[in-house]
Amino acid sequence: MSSASLSTLNQPALLIRVPGQNRRVALRGAEFTIGRAEDCDLVLSDNRISRLHARLVEEDGSYFIVDAGSRHGTFVNGERSPRARLQHNDQIGFGVPEISVTFIAHEPRSSATQIFSELGSHRHDSSELQQLRLFLDAARALGGGGILEDTLRRMLSCAIKLTAAERAFVYLPDAESKARMACGVDAAGIELNDDRGVSRSVVDEAMRTAAEFISGDAMQQSGLAARESIVAHELRVLVALPLRAFHSTGGAKVHGVLYLDSHIASRNFSSLSHDVLRALAGECAAVLESAKLLEAEEGARQYRQEMAIAASIQRGLITHPKVNCDFAHATGYSLPCKEVGGDFYDIHATPDTLTAIIADVSGKGVSAALLASLIQGMLYAQLDLGMPLPKAVAVINSYLCSRVAGQKYATLLTAQISRDDNTLRLVNCGHVPAIIAVDGQCTYLDEGDLPIGLMEDAEYHLIEKPFPPGSRLCMLTDGITECENAAGQEFGVDAVKTACFGDNPIPKIVTELQQFCAGRELQDDCTLMFVERLP
Repeated sequence: MSSASLSTLNQPALLIRVPGQNRRVALRGAEFTIGRAEDCDLVLSDNRISRLHARLVEEDGSYFIVDAGSRHGTFVNGERSPRARLQHNDQIGFGVPEISVTFIAHEPRSSATQIFSELGSHRHDSSELQQLRLFLDAARALGGGGILEDTLRRMLSCAIKLTAAERAFVYLPDAESKARMACGVDAAGIELNDDRGVSRSVVDEAMRTAAEFISGDAMQQSGLAARESIVAHELRVLVALPLRAFHSTGGAKVHGVLYLDSHIASRNFSSLSHDVLRALAGECAAVLESAKLLEAEEGARQYRQEMAIAASIQRGLITHPKVNCDFAHATGYSLPCKEVGGDFYDIHATPDTLTAIIADVSGKGVSAALLASLIQGMLYAQLDLGMPLPKAVAVINSYLCSRVAGQKYATLLTAQISRDDNTLRLVNCGHVPAIIAVDGQCTYLDEGDLPIGLMEDAEYHLIEKPFPPGSRLCMLTDGITECENAAGQEFGVDAVKTACFGDNPIPKIVTELQQFCAGRELQDDCTLMFVERLP
């Protein structure tokens, strides 16, 4: 591969490290957006990140980080910077300690490159080593599965030639962090699928403690000669090097182990050979890390795609934000704290009844959206059949318990008023109590039953209250009542009760909630409904 091809692959990028996820994102185009919004080029799903937090812009071949008016600011190497020119390995922060972003302007000249250059001036096989270096650089840039396998095989073949070993292996950690063979070749270049005779105690120790083992005659080295596997298989050459990739933030993680052995002692173990082996191990670790970053990036991309689909489903649940009929008026509002929330509300109207539904599904994200969709569909079907509210809720509860067995549940409040009488009928399944405003007085309806989806034999009863013309019913989720400001104080229900008697109560409550939060990101979904009996 030519150096020109490598420079194309070696474009500027960001290395992102967040809890449970590491990835590498290449920078393309004149502008690159960073934020919590789904349409950003780099999506950071943390409530402390603003929807559009910052932009990376390219000007005359350089990249600048520009803060987009974010709430918590943008930092470069620890200093708050509204706009800053980025240099290679600059650390970018967004006021969230758990998120680490590194700007990579180019791949630095590695220690392996220097060692290979030095070796090339002394050894006849320098062209092969130079080709291997280029291959390693390309593999690090590409990081694909096939590239990774070829890289491991080439690295092992080169290591065998350098040490005159008979065989070489790469071991990677499994799900339990135990060493498993990932690749092996012998001196003839034949792929090995069997690692019998390998000193597993040496491999395990290198994996566990990052210890190095390099010996041209293991039988004469006291620390190795006592190991049963070495004695039993009469191993002389033995090399076990941890595959470690060092970061600018300090420290190194062991990604695997490079292992070589032979039954014949070798003198080809100069200090330069040791350095080359260490350089090979370091470069291999970098390739492995790049492959993992790309795999994580692809997983994150698929996750964002799934979240976008689920968000579309969630938005489709709220098809009637306002319903007016000749005997009642109902309206609702919902603000998810994430792209896909666990709250939903709906209004079911027939010529003779109006039913308001509000629910809070446990959890957030895709599973919450799908469960909310299922609950809404089942409840609609029961209401279309004219089933009484307690029976309708019991049917849904029984179905959920038979499918999810308590792993997922939902609190639900459904209220119904009829054209023919002035009675409010409710069923509360573990939800925040409703508030009735009648004749200047607010009543907190704290009666209720268990959430749906927890116990199959749960019973649900009907609550009936007078609801004369002019009465209002407020239904809300705990995302509103338990919303906290910077001082840790909760919003509560006082502002909600006051708004029950004025015009346009929902906009007033939302405004007061936003003022109370003072720009602080919501920690839970906020959903609110009002039902009013008309004269």
